[in-house]
Amino acid sequence: MAGRTHGLITYLRDALQEQLPPDLIAAPEEEVVTIGVGESAATYRPDVQVREPWTLKEPVATAVMSTLSATPATEPIRVFLDEEVERWLEIRDATGRLITVLELLSPTNKLESADRERYLRKCRSFISDGANLVEIDLVRQGASVFPQEVRNVLQRAGACYGICVARTTGPGEREVYPIRLRERLPSIRVPLRPTDADVVLNLQPLIDQCHDRGRYHLLNYRLELHPPLAPEDAACANQLLRDHGLV
Repeated sequence: MAGRTHGLITYLRDALQEQLPPDLIAAPEEEVVTIGVGESAATYRPDVQVREPWTLKEPVATAVMSTLSATPATEPIRVFLDEEVERWLEIRDATGRLITVLELLSPTNKLESADRERYLRKCRSFISDGANLVEIDLVRQGASVFPQEVRNVLQRAGACYGICVARTTGPGEREVYPIRLRERLPSIRVPLRPTDADVVLNLQPLIDQCHDRGRYHLLNYRLELHPPLAPEDAACANQLLRDHGLV
């Protein structure tokens, strides 16, 4: 999921940047979320990462230490951490003022209650700071992060995915784009400043580009889905996979 999110965020940034006014800049932001066994999630937001080239690593030091002592080392218990990088796009003006945020939801935002609450706090902070917020939910797992009124619209539309837009000019309103599995993704309107025209973002070509360049046709499409698709959607998906020789 992380690789797919990273690629799509890049394509979203490029598509937006081509249409933005000259004094607005779209740039990705990220947080690293690390979840350990029996621990609450910790988030880290890197400003600059300095990495050591592998040629400069010093495995010799370990060998030297082992020759100094004949006491055998106690074997540790190895715990694997689930690390996910949450990424989003920010559009700012030349002075650095935040204009619009585009959030691409991840499973972490929806599956873990603590992470979901942290995500909701972040979104509330964006809105209270006077920024537009565009939330793109292409994840079927987990609990929805949208307001109940938006969930009702998506449910009535029979949509398994959805997009919710909060504008600074209409704080009590939300613009909703229901997305059904057997339909192409919509072209959405991304709000900027009140004096700017909306940017139209066509999502389907960006998803197609992400799929092609990421070579996702190599995935195992015979695995069961969690949660499973509705019967009519499953039949359509299976036929599509057969047509493309993927099953």
